[in-house]
Amino acid sequence: MKEYRLHGPPGTGKTRSLADVWVPRAAAKFGPGNVVICSLTKTAAAEIASRDLPIPRENVGTLHALAYRALGRPTIAEGEIKAWNEAEPLYRLSGGGPSMDHPEVGRGERGTKGDELMALAQVYRHRRLPAAAWREDVANFQRKWASWMAQEGLVDFTGLIEDALEAVPVAPGDPSVFVVDEAQDCSVLELDLVRKWAAHAEDGVVLAGDGDQAIYGWRGASARAFLDPGIPPENNYHLTQSYRVPVAVHALASKWIAQASYRYAVEYLPRDHPGEVSDIDGNAKDAMPIVDAAVKAADQGKSVMILASCGYMLRNTITLLRREGVPFHNPYRPTHGGWNPLRGGSGRLLAYLRPDPETYPQDYRIWTWAEAAAWVEVVKAKESFAAGGKTMIRQQAKEDEKEQRSSTIEPGDGKACFGPAWQELQDAFAGRAPLEWIESRILPSKTKLMEYPLAVAKIRGTQTLREKPRICVGTQHSTKGGQADVVILIPDLSPSGMREWTRPGDGRDGIIRTFYVGMTRAREKLLMAGRWSAASIDWRRLN
Repeated sequence: MKEYRLHGPPGTGKTRSLADVWVPRAAAKFGPGNVVICSLTKTAAAEIASRDLPIPRENVGTLHALAYRALGRPTIAEGEIKAWNEAEPLYRLSGGGPSMDHPEVGRGERGTKGDELMALAQVYRHRRLPAAAWREDVANFQRKWASWMAQEGLVDFTGLIEDALEAVPVAPGDPSVFVVDEAQDCSVLELDLVRKWAAHAEDGVVLAGDGDQAIYGWRGASARAFLDPGIPPENNYHLTQSYRVPVAVHALASKWIAQASYRYAVEYLPRDHPGEVSDIDGNAKDAMPIVDAAVKAADQGKSVMILASCGYMLRNTITLLRREGVPFHNPYRPTHGGWNPLRGGSGRLLAYLRPDPETYPQDYRIWTWAEAAAWVEVVKAKESFAAGGKTMIRQQAKEDEKEQRSSTIEPGDGKACFGPAWQELQDAFAGRAPLEWIESRILPSKTKLMEYPLAVAKIRGTQTLREKPRICVGTQHSTKGGQADVVILIPDLSPSGMREWTRPGDGRDGIIRTFYVGMTRAREKLLMAGRWSAASIDWRRLN
Protein backbone atom coordinates (compact mmCIF):
# COMPACT_ATOMS: atom_id res chain seq x y z
CA MET A 1 0.00 0.00 0.00
CA LYS A 2 1.19 3.49 -0.82
CA GLU A 3 0.62 5.97 1.98
CA TYR A 4 1.25 9.68 1.65
CA ARG A 5 0.93 12.21 4.45
CA LEU A 6 0.23 15.88 4.02
CA HIS A 7 1.28 17.58 7.25
CA GLY A 8 -0.47 20.91 7.73
CA PRO A 9 0.37 22.99 10.82
CA PRO A 10 -2.21 25.55 12.01
CA GLY A 11 -3.44 27.93 9.36
CA THR A 12 -1.31 26.53 6.55
CA GLY A 13 -4.28 25.76 4.31
CA LYS A 14 -4.34 21.98 4.42
CA THR A 15 -7.94 21.62 3.22
CA ARG A 16 -7.34 24.22 0.53
CA SER A 17 -4.24 22.33 -0.64
CA LEU A 18 -6.27 19.13 -0.87
CA ALA A 19 -9.07 20.86 -2.79
CA ASP A 20 -6.89 22.95 -5.10
CA VAL A 21 -3.94 20.64 -5.74
CA TRP A 22 -4.14 17.06 -4.52
CA VAL A 23 -7.69 16.12 -5.51
CA PRO A 24 -7.60 17.82 -8.96
CA ARG A 25 -4.25 16.16 -9.69
CA ALA A 26 -5.61 12.73 -8.71
CA ALA A 27 -8.83 13.31 -10.67
CA ALA A 28 -6.84 14.24 -13.78
CA LYS A 29 -4.68 11.13 -13.48
CA PHE A 30 -7.25 8.49 -12.52
CA GLY A 31 -10.58 10.04 -13.50
CA PRO A 32 -13.01 12.01 -11.31
CA GLY A 33 -15.01 8.94 -10.30
CA ASN A 34 -11.90 7.16 -9.02
CA VAL A 35 -11.09 9.61 -6.24
CA VAL A 36 -12.82 9.44 -2.84
CA ILE A 37 -12.26 11.97 -0.08
CA CYS A 38 -13.62 11.75 3.43
CA SER A 39 -13.41 13.42 6.83
CA LEU A 40 -14.37 12.23 10.27
CA THR A 41 -17.06 14.87 10.93
CA LYS A 42 -19.93 16.16 8.83
CA THR A 43 -18.69 19.71 9.33
CA ALA A 44 -15.25 18.94 7.92
CA ALA A 45 -16.75 16.94 5.05
CA ALA A 46 -19.13 19.79 4.21
CA GLU A 47 -16.22 22.24 4.26
CA ILE A 48 -14.18 20.39 1.68
CA ALA A 49 -17.29 19.53 -0.37
CA SER A 50 -17.96 23.27 -0.69
CA ARG A 51 -14.62 23.77 -2.50
CA ASP A 52 -15.95 22.94 -6.00
CA LEU A 53 -14.03 19.69 -6.29
CA PRO A 54 -13.62 18.01 -9.70
CA ILE A 55 -15.12 14.73 -8.44
CA PRO A 56 -18.72 13.51 -7.98
CA ARG A 57 -20.50 14.82 -4.90
CA GLU A 58 -21.21 11.28 -3.69
CA ASN A 59 -17.45 10.69 -3.52
CA VAL A 60 -17.17 13.20 -0.67
CA GLY A 61 -18.46 12.45 2.82
CA THR A 62 -17.66 11.11 6.25
CA LEU A 63 -15.96 7.80 6.89
CA HIS A 64 -19.11 6.63 8.70
CA ALA A 65 -21.25 7.55 5.70
CA LEU A 66 -19.02 5.51 3.39
CA ALA A 67 -19.22 2.52 5.75
CA TYR A 68 -22.99 2.96 6.05
CA ARG A 69 -23.35 2.87 2.27
CA ALA A 70 -20.98 -0.10 1.93
CA LEU A 71 -23.00 -2.08 4.52
CA GLY A 72 -26.30 -1.55 2.72
CA ARG A 73 -27.63 1.28 4.91
CA PRO A 74 -28.47 -0.67 8.08
CA THR A 75 -30.76 0.74 10.78
CA ILE A 76 -28.72 2.71 13.30
CA ALA A 77 -29.05 1.72 16.95
CA GLU A 78 -28.66 5.27 18.28
CA GLY A 79 -31.96 6.08 16.59
CA GLU A 80 -33.75 3.40 18.62
CA ILE A 81 -32.78 4.45 22.15
CA LYS A 82 -36.37 4.42 23.38
CA ALA A 83 -36.61 0.70 22.62
CA TRP A 84 -33.28 0.06 24.36
CA ASN A 85 -34.42 1.91 27.47
CA GLU A 86 -37.56 -0.20 27.60
CA ALA A 87 -35.52 -3.40 27.23
CA GLU A 88 -32.74 -2.45 29.66
CA PRO A 89 -34.01 0.18 32.13
CA LEU A 90 -31.00 -0.30 34.42
CA TYR A 91 -28.76 0.87 31.57
CA ARG A 92 -31.01 3.67 30.35
CA LEU A 93 -29.40 6.07 27.87
CA SER A 94 -30.22 9.75 27.58
CA GLY A 95 -30.20 9.54 23.81
CA GLY A 96 -27.41 11.98 22.94
CA GLY A 97 -25.80 11.19 19.61
CA PRO A 98 -22.10 10.83 18.83
CA SER A 99 -20.09 13.95 19.65
CA MET A 100 -16.62 15.30 19.03
CA ASP A 101 -16.78 17.28 22.26
CA HIS A 102 -14.64 16.25 25.19
CA PRO A 103 -16.72 14.26 27.72
CA GLU A 104 -16.15 17.00 30.30
CA VAL A 105 -17.64 19.72 28.09
CA GLY A 106 -20.93 19.26 29.89
CA ARG A 107 -19.51 18.31 33.28
CA GLY A 108 -22.16 18.92 35.89
CA GLU A 109 -24.99 18.03 33.52
CA ARG A 110 -26.41 14.79 34.83
CA GLY A 111 -26.03 11.77 32.59
CA THR A 112 -27.13 8.23 33.25
CA LYS A 113 -25.02 5.29 34.35
CA GLY A 114 -25.74 3.84 30.93
CA ASP A 115 -24.31 6.97 29.29
CA GLU A 116 -21.07 6.57 31.24
CA LEU A 117 -20.72 2.89 30.36
CA MET A 118 -21.64 3.49 26.73
CA ALA A 119 -19.01 6.24 26.41
CA LEU A 120 -16.29 4.02 27.84
CA ALA A 121 -17.33 1.09 25.66
CA GLN A 122 -17.06 3.29 22.57
CA VAL A 123 -13.57 4.43 23.60
CA TYR A 124 -12.41 0.85 24.19
CA ARG A 125 -13.76 -0.18 20.81
CA HIS A 126 -12.17 2.75 19.01
CA ARG A 127 -8.83 2.03 20.67
CA ARG A 128 -9.25 -1.66 19.76
CA LEU A 129 -8.52 -2.52 23.36
CA PRO A 130 -8.31 -6.30 23.99
CA ALA A 131 -11.32 -7.71 25.82
CA ALA A 132 -9.15 -8.75 28.76
CA ALA A 133 -8.27 -5.08 29.37
CA TRP A 134 -11.88 -3.88 29.57
CA ARG A 135 -13.35 -2.78 32.88
CA GLU A 136 -15.80 -5.47 33.97
CA ASP A 137 -18.88 -3.24 34.23
CA VAL A 138 -18.17 -1.78 30.79
CA ALA A 139 -17.76 -5.26 29.32
CA ASN A 140 -21.10 -6.34 30.85
CA PHE A 141 -22.82 -3.32 29.36
CA GLN A 142 -21.29 -3.97 25.94
CA ARG A 143 -22.44 -7.60 25.96
CA LYS A 144 -26.03 -6.50 26.64
CA TRP A 145 -25.82 -3.71 24.05
CA ALA A 146 -24.38 -6.03 21.40
CA SER A 147 -26.97 -8.74 22.17
CA TRP A 148 -29.82 -6.25 21.90
CA MET A 149 -28.52 -4.88 18.60
CA ALA A 150 -28.18 -8.39 17.17
CA GLN A 151 -31.70 -9.27 18.25
CA GLU A 152 -33.14 -6.09 16.71
CA GLY A 153 -30.98 -6.15 13.57
CA LEU A 154 -29.26 -2.85 14.39
CA VAL A 155 -25.76 -1.41 14.04
CA ASP A 156 -24.38 1.45 16.11
CA PHE A 157 -22.06 4.15 14.76
CA THR A 158 -18.92 2.43 15.98
CA GLY A 159 -20.25 -0.85 14.61
CA LEU A 160 -20.39 0.70 11.13
CA ILE A 161 -16.61 0.98 11.20
CA GLU A 162 -16.10 -2.42 12.86
CA ASP A 163 -18.37 -4.24 10.41
CA ALA A 164 -16.85 -2.50 7.39
CA LEU A 165 -13.37 -3.40 8.63
CA GLU A 166 -14.39 -7.03 8.95
CA ALA A 167 -16.58 -7.49 5.89
CA VAL A 168 -15.96 -4.77 3.28
CA PRO A 169 -12.63 -5.18 1.48
CA VAL A 170 -12.92 -2.16 -0.82
CA ALA A 171 -14.20 1.35 -0.28
CA PRO A 172 -17.47 2.23 -2.07
CA GLY A 173 -16.70 2.94 -5.72
CA ASP A 174 -13.41 1.00 -5.58
CA PRO A 175 -11.39 4.24 -5.82
CA SER A 176 -7.86 4.50 -7.16
CA VAL A 177 -7.05 7.20 -4.60
CA PHE A 178 -8.43 7.48 -1.08
CA VAL A 179 -8.01 10.85 0.66
CA VAL A 180 -8.67 11.49 4.37
CA ASP A 181 -8.84 15.05 5.68
CA GLU A 182 -8.17 15.77 9.39
CA ALA A 183 -6.74 12.26 9.64
CA GLN A 184 -5.18 12.96 13.04
CA ASP A 185 -8.72 13.00 14.47
CA CYS A 186 -9.40 9.40 13.42
CA SER A 187 -9.31 6.67 16.04
CA VAL A 188 -7.16 3.56 15.84
CA LEU A 189 -10.22 1.66 14.60
CA GLU A 190 -11.05 4.24 11.94
CA LEU A 191 -7.49 4.41 10.64
CA ASP A 192 -7.39 0.61 10.46
CA LEU A 193 -10.40 0.75 8.13
CA VAL A 194 -8.85 3.57 6.10
CA ARG A 195 -5.64 1.64 5.62
CA LYS A 196 -7.47 -1.58 4.76
CA TRP A 197 -9.45 0.18 2.04
CA ALA A 198 -6.36 2.04 0.87
CA ALA A 199 -4.53 -1.26 0.38
CA HIS A 200 -6.92 -2.00 -2.50
CA ALA A 201 -6.59 1.47 -4.04
CA GLU A 202 -4.29 1.71 -7.05
CA ASP A 203 -2.43 4.76 -5.74
CA GLY A 204 -3.09 4.25 -2.03
CA VAL A 205 -4.11 6.84 0.51
CA VAL A 206 -3.38 10.46 1.32
CA LEU A 207 -3.68 11.21 5.04
CA ALA A 208 -3.90 14.96 5.58
CA GLY A 209 -3.53 16.19 9.13
CA ASP A 210 -1.30 17.51 11.86
CA GLY A 211 -0.18 15.27 14.71
CA ASP A 212 0.35 18.34 16.88
CA GLN A 213 -3.40 18.98 16.68
CA ALA A 214 -4.47 15.42 17.58
CA ILE A 215 -6.67 16.27 20.57
CA TYR A 216 -9.27 13.52 20.50
CA GLY A 217 -7.32 10.92 22.47
CA TRP A 218 -10.27 10.50 24.83
CA ARG A 219 -12.32 8.98 21.96
CA GLY A 220 -9.58 6.66 20.73
CA ALA A 221 -7.79 9.00 18.33
CA SER A 222 -4.03 9.03 18.53
CA ALA A 223 -1.15 10.99 17.08
CA ARG A 224 0.71 7.68 17.09
CA ALA A 225 -2.00 6.01 15.03
CA PHE A 226 -1.77 8.84 12.49
CA LEU A 227 2.05 8.87 12.35
CA ASP A 228 2.74 5.11 12.61
CA PRO A 229 3.87 3.08 10.85
CA GLY A 230 6.73 5.01 9.38
CA ILE A 231 6.66 5.79 5.68
CA PRO A 232 9.45 6.76 3.25
CA PRO A 233 10.55 10.37 3.84
CA GLU A 234 9.64 11.30 0.28
CA ASN A 235 6.00 10.35 1.02
CA ASN A 236 5.76 13.08 3.68
CA TYR A 237 4.71 16.48 2.37
CA HIS A 238 4.83 19.64 4.48
CA LEU A 239 2.90 22.88 4.33
CA THR A 240 5.21 25.49 5.79
CA GLN A 241 3.48 28.88 5.67
CA SER A 242 0.72 29.78 8.12
CA TYR A 243 -1.82 32.31 6.90
CA ARG A 244 -3.31 32.67 10.39
CA VAL A 245 -0.76 32.56 13.20
CA PRO A 246 1.15 35.84 13.78
CA VAL A 247 4.78 36.09 14.87
CA ALA A 248 4.36 36.46 18.64
CA VAL A 249 1.73 33.72 18.91
CA HIS A 250 3.79 31.44 16.67
CA ALA A 251 6.83 31.87 18.92
CA LEU A 252 4.91 30.98 22.08
CA ALA A 253 2.98 28.11 20.48
CA SER A 254 6.16 26.60 19.01
CA LYS A 255 7.84 26.72 22.41
CA TRP A 256 4.77 25.18 24.01
CA ILE A 257 4.30 22.26 21.60
CA ALA A 258 8.01 21.40 21.80
CA GLN A 259 7.26 20.02 25.29
CA ALA A 260 5.36 17.06 23.77
CA SER A 261 7.30 13.82 24.11
CA TYR A 262 5.96 12.30 20.89
CA ARG A 263 5.50 14.32 17.72
CA TYR A 264 6.38 14.72 14.07
CA ALA A 265 7.75 18.25 14.07
CA VAL A 266 7.06 20.42 11.03
CA GLU A 267 8.75 23.81 10.93
CA TYR A 268 6.41 26.45 9.56
CA LEU A 269 6.51 30.22 9.19
CA PRO A 270 4.12 32.68 10.84
CA ARG A 271 2.15 35.12 8.80
CA ASP A 272 3.56 38.59 8.32
CA HIS A 273 1.96 40.20 11.35
CA PRO A 274 3.71 40.91 14.68
CA GLY A 275 0.81 39.74 16.82
CA GLU A 276 0.68 40.02 20.58
CA VAL A 277 0.75 37.70 23.57
CA SER A 278 -0.06 39.08 27.00
CA ASP A 279 -1.47 38.12 30.37
CA ILE A 280 -4.92 39.22 31.49
CA ASP A 281 -6.32 39.75 34.96
CA GLY A 282 -9.16 37.49 35.94
CA ASN A 283 -9.77 33.79 35.70
CA ALA A 284 -12.57 31.28 35.27
CA LYS A 285 -14.00 32.22 38.68
CA ASP A 286 -13.34 35.98 38.60
CA ALA A 287 -14.46 36.36 34.99
CA MET A 288 -15.24 40.07 34.74
CA PRO A 289 -11.78 41.02 33.37
CA ILE A 290 -12.20 38.32 30.73
CA VAL A 291 -15.60 39.69 29.73
CA ASP A 292 -14.29 43.26 29.71
CA ALA A 293 -11.40 42.31 27.41
CA ALA A 294 -13.71 40.39 25.07
CA VAL A 295 -16.21 43.25 24.87
CA LYS A 296 -13.47 45.81 24.26
CA ALA A 297 -12.10 43.78 21.36
CA ALA A 298 -15.56 43.10 19.94
CA ASP A 299 -16.45 46.80 20.11
CA GLN A 300 -13.32 47.44 18.02
CA GLY A 301 -14.69 45.14 15.35
CA LYS A 302 -12.54 42.14 16.27
CA SER A 303 -13.69 38.55 16.46
CA VAL A 304 -13.04 36.93 19.84
CA MET A 305 -12.80 33.39 21.20
CA ILE A 306 -12.95 32.62 24.92
CA LEU A 307 -11.65 29.07 25.28
CA ALA A 308 -11.36 26.60 28.14
CA SER A 309 -10.42 22.93 28.31
CA CYS A 310 -13.79 21.97 29.88
CA GLY A 311 -17.20 23.55 29.39
CA TYR A 312 -17.97 24.02 33.08
CA MET A 313 -15.02 26.41 33.37
CA LEU A 314 -16.94 28.88 31.19
CA ARG A 315 -20.00 29.13 33.43
CA ASN A 316 -19.07 32.36 35.21
CA THR A 317 -18.01 33.97 31.93
CA ILE A 318 -21.31 33.00 30.33
CA THR A 319 -23.29 34.25 33.33
CA LEU A 320 -21.63 37.67 33.07
CA LEU A 321 -22.03 37.86 29.29
CA ARG A 322 -25.73 37.19 29.69
CA ARG A 323 -26.09 39.65 32.56
CA GLU A 324 -24.36 42.39 30.57
CA GLY A 325 -26.41 41.68 27.46
CA VAL A 326 -23.32 40.83 25.42
CA PRO A 327 -24.12 38.67 22.37
CA PHE A 328 -22.07 35.49 22.05
CA HIS A 329 -22.38 32.13 20.32
CA ASN A 330 -20.46 29.06 19.20
CA PRO A 331 -21.03 28.56 15.47
CA TYR A 332 -18.99 25.34 15.55
CA ARG A 333 -21.48 23.71 17.94
CA PRO A 334 -24.80 25.29 16.89
CA THR A 335 -26.91 22.73 18.76
CA HIS A 336 -25.28 23.48 22.13
CA GLY A 337 -27.92 25.67 23.76
CA GLY A 338 -25.67 26.95 26.55
CA TRP A 339 -23.20 28.31 24.01
CA ASN A 340 -25.89 29.62 21.66
CA PRO A 341 -28.49 31.24 23.93
CA LEU A 342 -29.72 33.62 21.23
CA ARG A 343 -30.84 30.66 19.14
CA GLY A 344 -34.59 30.68 18.62
CA GLY A 345 -35.43 33.63 20.84
CA SER A 346 -33.61 36.28 18.82
CA GLY A 347 -35.36 35.20 15.63
CA ARG A 348 -38.77 35.56 17.27
CA LEU A 349 -37.87 38.95 18.71
CA LEU A 350 -36.57 40.19 15.37
CA ALA A 351 -39.78 39.02 13.71
CA TYR A 352 -41.75 41.02 16.28
CA LEU A 353 -39.58 44.13 15.70
CA ARG A 354 -40.20 44.19 11.92
CA PRO A 355 -42.23 47.45 12.12
CA ASP A 356 -39.54 49.18 14.20
CA PRO A 357 -37.50 51.79 12.26
CA GLU A 358 -34.65 51.60 14.76
CA THR A 359 -34.23 47.89 14.13
CA TYR A 360 -34.89 48.03 10.38
CA PRO A 361 -34.06 51.64 9.42
CA GLN A 362 -34.13 50.98 5.68
CA ASP A 363 -37.01 48.54 5.35
CA TYR A 364 -39.28 48.54 8.40
CA ARG A 365 -42.85 47.43 7.66
CA ILE A 366 -45.85 45.63 9.08
CA TRP A 367 -45.51 41.90 9.67
CA THR A 368 -46.14 39.17 7.20
CA TRP A 369 -48.36 36.40 8.52
CA ALA A 370 -45.30 34.15 8.83
CA GLU A 371 -43.43 36.76 10.89
CA ALA A 372 -46.43 37.26 13.15
CA ALA A 373 -46.77 33.50 13.58
CA ALA A 374 -43.14 33.36 14.72
CA TRP A 375 -43.48 35.82 17.59
CA VAL A 376 -47.07 35.30 18.75
CA GLU A 377 -46.07 31.89 20.09
CA VAL A 378 -44.17 33.49 22.95
CA VAL A 379 -46.87 35.90 24.20
CA LYS A 380 -49.91 35.36 26.37
CA ALA A 381 -53.10 34.86 24.39
CA LYS A 382 -55.55 36.36 26.88
CA GLU A 383 -53.85 39.77 27.03
CA SER A 384 -52.73 40.03 23.44
CA PHE A 385 -55.34 38.63 21.05
CA ALA A 386 -58.97 38.64 20.17
CA ALA A 387 -60.75 35.32 20.66
CA GLY A 388 -59.23 32.87 18.17
CA GLY A 389 -56.72 35.49 17.00
CA LYS A 390 -53.61 33.40 17.54
CA THR A 391 -55.17 30.49 15.66
CA MET A 392 -56.09 32.81 12.78
CA ILE A 393 -52.50 34.00 12.48
CA ARG A 394 -51.18 30.44 12.44
CA GLN A 395 -53.68 29.40 9.77
CA GLN A 396 -52.93 32.39 7.55
CA ALA A 397 -49.21 31.71 7.86
CA LYS A 398 -49.71 28.08 6.82
CA GLU A 399 -51.87 29.19 3.90
CA ASP A 400 -49.16 31.60 2.73
CA GLU A 401 -46.55 28.85 2.98
CA LYS A 402 -48.77 26.48 1.02
CA GLU A 403 -49.35 29.08 -1.70
CA GLN A 404 -45.67 30.14 -1.62
CA ARG A 405 -46.50 33.76 -0.98
CA SER A 406 -45.60 36.35 1.66
CA SER A 407 -48.56 38.62 2.33
CA THR A 408 -48.62 41.29 5.03
CA ILE A 409 -51.24 41.85 7.70
CA GLU A 410 -53.81 44.50 6.71
CA PRO A 411 -55.29 46.85 9.37
CA GLY A 412 -58.63 45.04 9.32
CA ASP A 413 -56.89 41.71 9.83
CA GLY A 414 -54.88 43.20 12.66
CA LYS A 415 -58.01 44.30 14.52
CA ALA A 416 -59.60 40.91 13.95
CA CYS A 417 -56.57 39.03 15.30
CA PHE A 418 -55.41 41.28 18.12
CA GLY A 419 -58.60 43.04 19.24
CA PRO A 420 -57.86 45.96 21.61
CA ALA A 421 -54.17 45.05 21.63
CA TRP A 422 -53.93 46.13 17.96
CA GLN A 423 -54.03 49.80 18.93
CA GLU A 424 -51.72 49.14 21.88
CA LEU A 425 -49.21 47.58 19.49
CA GLN A 426 -49.36 50.57 17.14
CA ASP A 427 -48.88 52.93 20.07
CA ALA A 428 -45.94 50.92 21.37
CA PHE A 429 -44.10 51.10 18.06
CA ALA A 430 -45.04 54.75 17.48
CA GLY A 431 -43.79 55.61 20.97
CA ARG A 432 -40.52 53.73 20.45
CA ALA A 433 -41.37 51.29 23.24
CA PRO A 434 -41.99 47.98 21.47
CA LEU A 435 -39.77 45.98 23.84
CA GLU A 436 -41.84 46.95 26.85
CA TRP A 437 -45.02 45.73 25.16
CA ILE A 438 -43.75 42.24 24.37
CA GLU A 439 -41.70 41.83 27.55
CA SER A 440 -44.78 42.39 29.70
CA ARG A 441 -46.65 39.65 27.84
CA ILE A 442 -44.08 36.84 27.60
CA LEU A 443 -45.50 33.43 28.48
CA PRO A 444 -43.92 31.98 31.65
CA SER A 445 -42.89 28.92 29.65
CA LYS A 446 -41.00 31.14 27.17
CA THR A 447 -39.25 33.38 29.72
CA LYS A 448 -35.96 31.48 29.56
CA LEU A 449 -36.01 31.55 25.75
CA MET A 450 -36.63 35.27 25.55
CA GLU A 451 -34.89 36.86 28.54
CA TYR A 452 -31.40 36.92 27.01
CA PRO A 453 -32.41 38.27 23.56
CA LEU A 454 -34.43 40.94 25.36
CA ALA A 455 -31.42 41.83 27.52
CA VAL A 456 -29.21 42.16 24.45
CA ALA A 457 -31.81 44.34 22.73
CA LYS A 458 -32.29 46.61 25.75
CA ILE A 459 -28.61 47.01 26.66
CA ARG A 460 -26.90 46.84 23.25
CA GLY A 461 -29.68 48.01 20.98
CA THR A 462 -32.14 46.06 18.86
CA GLN A 463 -29.95 46.23 15.73
CA THR A 464 -27.39 44.13 17.59
CA LEU A 465 -29.72 41.16 17.21
CA ARG A 466 -29.32 41.40 13.43
CA GLU A 467 -25.53 41.12 13.66
CA LYS A 468 -23.49 37.96 13.96
CA PRO A 469 -22.03 37.86 17.48
CA ARG A 470 -18.35 38.67 17.51
CA ILE A 471 -17.65 36.66 20.64
CA CYS A 472 -17.39 32.86 20.52
CA VAL A 473 -17.41 30.84 23.74
CA GLY A 474 -16.40 27.20 23.89
CA THR A 475 -13.69 24.62 24.39
CA GLN A 476 -10.62 24.01 22.30
CA HIS A 477 -12.28 20.81 21.11
CA SER A 478 -15.38 22.65 19.94
CA THR A 479 -13.52 25.34 17.98
CA LYS A 480 -10.79 23.24 16.39
CA GLY A 481 -10.51 24.39 12.79
CA GLY A 482 -11.80 27.86 13.64
CA GLN A 483 -10.00 31.14 14.21
CA ALA A 484 -10.49 34.60 15.74
CA ASP A 485 -8.64 37.88 15.84
CA VAL A 486 -8.37 37.66 19.62
CA VAL A 487 -8.23 34.46 21.68
CA ILE A 488 -8.59 34.46 25.47
CA LEU A 489 -7.27 31.18 26.84
CA ILE A 490 -8.26 29.88 30.29
CA PRO A 491 -5.53 27.60 31.75
CA ASP A 492 -7.54 25.41 34.13
CA LEU A 493 -7.74 21.63 34.01
CA SER A 494 -10.22 19.17 35.41
CA PRO A 495 -9.02 16.92 38.24
CA SER A 496 -8.50 14.06 35.77
CA GLY A 497 -6.72 16.42 33.40
CA MET A 498 -4.41 17.57 36.17
CA ARG A 499 -3.52 13.97 36.95
CA GLU A 500 -2.56 13.45 33.32
CA TRP A 501 -0.60 16.71 33.29
CA THR A 502 1.58 15.56 36.20
CA ARG A 503 2.51 12.25 34.54
CA PRO A 504 4.74 12.04 31.45
CA GLY A 505 3.25 10.23 28.48
CA ASP A 506 0.40 10.38 26.02
CA GLY A 507 -2.02 11.96 28.52
CA ARG A 508 0.26 14.91 29.16
CA ASP A 509 1.00 15.19 25.45
CA GLY A 510 -2.76 15.37 24.80
CA ILE A 511 -3.09 18.35 27.16
CA ILE A 512 -0.12 20.07 25.51
CA ARG A 513 -1.73 19.60 22.10
CA THR A 514 -5.11 20.83 23.38
CA PHE A 515 -3.69 24.16 24.56
CA TYR A 516 -1.57 24.38 21.40
CA VAL A 517 -4.78 24.20 19.38
CA GLY A 518 -6.24 26.97 21.53
CA MET A 519 -3.20 29.22 21.10
CA THR A 520 -3.09 28.81 17.35
CA ARG A 521 -6.68 29.93 16.81
CA ALA A 522 -5.42 33.53 17.26
CA ARG A 523 -4.92 35.72 14.20
CA GLU A 524 -3.70 38.80 16.08
CA LYS A 525 -3.71 38.61 19.85
CA LEU A 526 -3.51 35.86 22.45
CA LEU A 527 -4.56 36.75 26.00
CA MET A 528 -3.58 34.31 28.74
CA ALA A 529 -6.02 34.31 31.64
CA GLY A 530 -5.04 33.66 35.24
CA ARG A 531 -5.29 30.43 37.20
CA TRP A 532 -8.48 29.53 39.04
CA SER A 533 -6.83 26.90 41.21
CA ALA A 534 -3.68 24.82 41.48
CA ALA A 535 -5.23 22.45 38.90
CA SER A 536 -4.17 24.59 35.97
CA ILE A 537 -1.33 25.40 33.61
CA ASP A 538 1.16 27.97 34.89
CA TRP A 539 1.83 30.17 31.85
CA ARG A 540 4.70 31.95 33.62
CA ARG A 541 6.90 28.92 33.09
CA LEU A 542 6.88 29.66 29.37
CA ASN A 543 8.54 33.06 29.84
